[in-house]
Amino acid sequence: MDWVYPPKCGLCSQFGPTAICDACAQDFKPLGLIPPSGSLVRVVAAFHYESRAAQAVRRLKYNRVTSLADPLAALVRSAYDSFDCDEFDYIAPVPIHWMRRAYRGFNQSEALAAGLPADKVRPELLSRIRMTRPQVGLTREERVQNLLGAFAASTHAAGKSVLLVDDVTTSGHTAEQCAVALYGAGATRVGLLALTGES
Repeated sequence: MDWVYPPKCGLCSQFGPTAICDACAQDFKPLGLIPPSGSLVRVVAAFHYESRAAQAVRRLKYNRVTSLADPLAALVRSAYDSFDCDEFDYIAPVPIHWMRRAYRGFNQSEALAAGLPADKVRPELLSRIRMTRPQVGLTREERVQNLLGAFAASTHAAGKSVLLVDDVTTSGHTAEQCAVALYGAGATRVGLLALTGES
């Protein structure tokens, strides 16, 4: 099939054996720990949400370039190991509403968590119970109101520390509302590991 559909970079479309070519990979700017806000005890973003890293998020999520999923999941795993995220009991990908999942075909946060310890990944811990507008383009106040009551957590989170996984963190409102639901279900600590973020 490679003769008919030669493999190429999912970002710059340069033909080659990897979904993210070396030139594009070098444009990913490492970020790391971000001062936590709200009720989150730790926030880690592997890369700055800019340039090729931001493009990777958009192409995976909106353009369904699923060839990017595995290499991006590997980058999330590297950040997980580098920042000692293994101390959390469970890992919960940030959920999307079932209607959006049906349209998109997958949850990008679950795809990014695919390389993390399988015995800890618990997608069932969180659900999105209300369809919300995309956060992009909303004011700070609109972002807060948009996500109120959007998530529900399973009681299986009771007594456990939970690490959220998401593709991007900017204002932190999505992770904070997930944390509110998890704490309401009895979780002891909630952190966030994102592929990209803004410091």
